[in-house]
Parts: sequence; structure tokens; C-alpha cells
Amino acid sequence: MSESASASAAAAAGASDAPPAKRIKVRAPQRSHDYSPPIKRETDDEADVTVTGSNNAQSTASVKVEAEEDKKDIVKKEQRGGGKRAPRVRPQRRTCPYLGTVNRHLLDFDFEKLCSITLSNLHVYCCLVCGKYFQGRGKNTHSYTHALEEGHYVYINLSDCNVYCLPENYLVEDASLNDIKYNLKPTYTPDEVKDLSSKRFVYGKALDGTDFIPGCIGLNDLKRTDYCNVVVQFLCQVIPLRNALLLLDLSHKQRPDPVLLNCSELLRKIFNPRNFKGIVSPHEFMQAVGVASEKKFRIGQQEDPLTFFVWLMNRLHAKLKDKQTGSSVVHQCFQGDVFVKTSDVNADESVKPPEESKTPFLYLTLEVPPSPIFKDSLDRNMIPTVPIFDLLQKFDGETRHETMRGQVKRYSLWRLPPYLVFHIKRFSKNNFFLEKNPTIVTFPVKNLDLREYVHPEAQEENPVTRYDLIANVCHEGKPHDGKYRAHVLHAPSNQWYEMEDLRVTAVLPQLVALSESYVQVYQRQDVLPDGTLDQDMRKQAMDTLLRGAGGAGGAEDDVDMFAS
Repeated sequence: MSESASASAAAAAGASDAPPAKRIKVRAPQRSHDYSPPIKRETDDEADVTVTGSNNAQSTASVKVEAEEDKKDIVKKEQRGGGKRAPRVRPQRRTCPYLGTVNRHLLDFDFEKLCSITLSNLHVYCCLVCGKYFQGRGKNTHSYTHALEEGHYVYINLSDCNVYCLPENYLVEDASLNDIKYNLKPTYTPDEVKDLSSKRFVYGKALDGTDFIPGCIGLNDLKRTDYCNVVVQFLCQVIPLRNALLLLDLSHKQRPDPVLLNCSELLRKIFNPRNFKGIVSPHEFMQAVGVASEKKFRIGQQEDPLTFFVWLMNRLHAKLKDKQTGSSVVHQCFQGDVFVKTSDVNADESVKPPEESKTPFLYLTLEVPPSPIFKDSLDRNMIPTVPIFDLLQKFDGETRHETMRGQVKRYSLWRLPPYLVFHIKRFSKNNFFLEKNPTIVTFPVKNLDLREYVHPEAQEENPVTRYDLIANVCHEGKPHDGKYRAHVLHAPSNQWYEMEDLRVTAVLPQLVALSESYVQVYQRQDVLPDGTLDQDMRKQAMDTLLRGAGGAGGAEDDVDMFAS
């Protein structure tokens, strides 16, 4: 036994007789051949495991086995609902010294959220200094490299709106960034949506000082996408559909429909009073439409706005419809019913009564009479004018329409929707080219009464039959090289605006009625500013109808077609 060991034994033997003293831990020396440093391993759940021993290989193997067992136990607990996975460690929040480098003039969140280098749509961040999109924020990512090379340190996640400072990779929370987050993803409350149609609307101001009206701002023409712009502009005036898209919440869906998601985001940006530029680009929306339509509607190719409107409404209806009733806000706004009588051309209706059916519709087509072939005495082409009531005779229930199958059909209106869409058929296609009919169709901007076109048995189901124009799409130019522009009514100010891509100008209602209309959207007069129906007006109209005082409407009833 060594001297040190003997001294230790003697001290231990006499400790019982001595008074108790403060215990001091003394670390015993380790033998050099029996010492191995601690081995630290991390499981997938960020739990630290420390193992000491002489055999590193065996320790590593045991750590792996233990980690796998812990992982299985956690999975089993989660399946039983008895355990929760440990929260992920997030970057620590700090005050960022580089917020002064943020340049709002270069930020544009209207483009498709793709990395500018890899074109990937996963984990995309926007540099708040130059506005470029990059993927990732960890080491060796494009955002990390951009921060080191260019000295741009502030980035925002395009999915969750979190702001980070790179390359330190810490979360930044500052109230001065709220306007950027709101421009990236505008959100609305039900009260804010309700105020959009009230007299309390506010003007927006862009960064360059220009004023704009939320809901009546220009849309960028990406290249022959004016047909899409005019459809979006008049859909913004359909109150129930607009409100549904502004308040749409798809956060609970793992894979929301891209068209529905981008359409909702586009309308939110159009009504954003804090818009940095005062304009909106439908680039991301058109990209989603191009993929969903299999490139039927894509950037760079001119299409018919009515065809695009029907495709978009069918798409939105399929994604918004109730599974039990099969109805949606789209059908509640636009769908009506036409009563159709069908008989053979040579059949005697007294012997064989015609077949009766009801057909739903989203829009009504009005055929324009052919333009004159000959010129006038001064060798000039005459542009005829026809009132819209002549075109509506198609639905009087008596006018015969022969079909290619040797049948005769008579149409009348059975159920009028809150929003009525008219398609004035100007284009006709033959074997050689597409021809446009330049006939001017005159129409009332206010008080279009359709009482005489409603089926006699459906009069009580349609107590209110008067409509006011809220949007008008017209075409100017040649059939293939022309441009579409829209006239929309800003209801809170009762002012008409002409919109041609980025150009927005105020116009008189008299000029709206003289345009080459192609698609018209009328709103029934019992629709309130919040999109609901005025039950008092409907009840009063029903009482008037039952008393026999309701007369048929016509051009003579609209003394002042532009009265407010």
C-alpha cells in the first residue's frame, strides 16, 4: 500500500471521532489507459445523450439503438395521443441593425414565388434590400451566399412572413416591417370588407405619392392578357363573390387549389389600401391559370374574355361548392333558369304539344343583327345602332328560333339571378377568318326592367326585375389585334371608371352606353351594399305585383337612363 493510501485510511478512521465538517468533492485521478472522453450524440428529437466508456464503437452503437427506441416510443405516444413532440428550436429574436437598408421601392410580391437561381418554389425568401427571390437561409444556400457577397442582410419568408437577418440567421421582429408583411399577404376582417361598399371608403397613397382607389386600380398587361384583366375587374364589383374571396381562409388545407388561392390573393392586393405601387400584376394568378387550364389560357396568347369567365367560374364553383347542397357563391350570384319550349319544325303544336324544360345559365347570349353590306351615298360604311330591347325579344316566349337539328325553340326567363351577365355576340367565325360586327347596342345604365321577359308562371318568384349596370367590357380594333377594356362602377362614389390595363380614368355614363359592348354585368336593385338582399324591397314589389300594378318594362319606362 502506498503512503497516500495509508494516509487516506487513517484519516477515514479518525473521521468518526472528529466533529462533522463541510464535505468537499475531490475528483479522483483517472488512469491513463482506462480513460475515454464523453461521447455526445443527438437524436432526431434534439435530445442530448452523453455516454462514457472505454469502447467508443460499442457506445456509439448503443446510442443509435437507444435513439431509435426513443423515436419509436415517441411515435407510439403520438399515435395514442399521450405525448407531444418537442418544439423545434427557432432562431433567437434580436434587434436587427440593418433595417435601414430595406428598400420598399424595389419590393414586388406579385411575381411567382420562385428562386431566381434554382426556380424552386420551396423555402423561398425575398431580399428586402434588392427584392430578389432566393431559396433557403442556412449555410451554403443562395440567400446565405447573397448576404455574404452583396451585403444584403434582411430577408422575409414568402410563406409565413417571418423576417430573418443573414448570415447570423436570427429572427427579426419590428413594427416597422408590418407594412411589408401586409403587402405580402393582405388580410381583412368582416368589418373591413363590409366598409368596402360603404361611403366611408378611403383613398390609398403609393410610395411615389400617387393616389388610388382600392378596388379600382390598374392591372399590368403581361402580354395579351387584357382579356384576363377585364374579367378580374368586373368580378371585383360582384359583392358576394368579392367578399367570399377576400375572407377566404385556406390555411387549414394542406394542398389548396392554386387557382382559388391566387385568385383570392389577387383580389386582396387589388383592395389593399397600403399598396406600395398603386397597381397590381396578375402574374402569379396567370401562371396558376395556365397550369390548371393546360395552357388554354396563358401569357402571350389572346383569348375570349367570356370563355375565360366561364372557365374561371366553373373552376371556382367546383372548389367552393358545399358538399351537401352542391351550391356555391358563384351559382348564388350568376346562375338563373331559362324556360325552353322545344318542338319540331313541321309539327302541329295543337296535336303534339312542345316539350317544356328549364335550363340553368351563367350568362345570356344576345345576337346582334348583321351589319349592312352596302355603303351609303358618300361611299362610307354605316355603323347601325340597335337598342338592347330588340335583342331581348329572344326571351319573350314567342319568338321562334330554329336549330340545326330541325327543331324550333322558344325562350323565356324563369328565374333571374342577382347578377345578370349578357354576352353581346359580335364575333362570327367562318371557314376563312373571324369577323366582327361593329353594330352599336344602346342600353340603359339604370333601371333595365325584364318583367315582360319573365315567364307568366314565374312572376311571383321574381318580384324584383329591375337591374343597374355595374360593369361593361368592350372591344376596340380588329378581331385579332384589338384590345379589351372595362368600364366599372365604383359604387361608394357612384363614379364610372374606364380601365385599360394600367390606365384608369373617370368617364361619364353616357360614354359607357356608346361603346362597343361585348360583355355586360347587371346588378339587381334589391342587392344591398353588403351583398345581401333587401327583403323589404322584395316584399313591397311582391305586394305591388299581386295588386296588378306591376307593368312591363321597356325603353319608354327609362326616361333618364343615367339617373342616379
